[in-house]
Amino acid sequence: MSVSGLTREQRIRARDRTVQAAVLALHREPQVHYTQGPTRWEGIDKHFNARTGDYPRHADCSSFATWCLWNGLFLGFGLGDLVNGMNWMAGYTGTMLGHGKQVQHVTNVQRGDCALYGSGFPGEHVAVVIAMKGGVPMVVSHGSEPGPFYLRYDYRSDFLEFRRYI
Repeated sequence: MSVSGLTREQRIRARDRTVQAAVLALHREPQVHYTQGPTRWEGIDKHFNARTGDYPRHADCSSFATWCLWNGLFLGFGLGDLVNGMNWMAGYTGTMLGHGKQVQHVTNVQRGDCALYGSGFPGEHVAVVIAMKGGVPMVVSHGSEPGPFYLRYDYRSDFLEFRRYI
């Protein structure tokens, strides 16, 4: 059974939409700014749909990852907030750690999963897995200005776990 309750085919589409959102922002890196201020949720607040080329200009790591998953889960299938449990209106790395399902081994990681970092709960950072390259998960990380960046999941020494929401 999937975390989201979607069928196999629907999960593939949700992953495609999630990755599409992350890649769109990655390709617009100069226009995507890091903030922990009130505009960090503009991607969802303003209903920015990656399929139509819309993306947030302001986000932090958790609002960015949530926006990517919102594109796949809510815009794609009308699902409730499986990522933070806050009706797609708020959250942070700690609420993300409290939802979804831990992926037990790197070989089981899929596109659209999240890599979480920090010394433990509530975590400190999150990035979205967009590809596997030679068996290594590759992520889009938006944790600083500049950014977002395309990196190996283990670019930080404090990798905590992978989580699945789709």
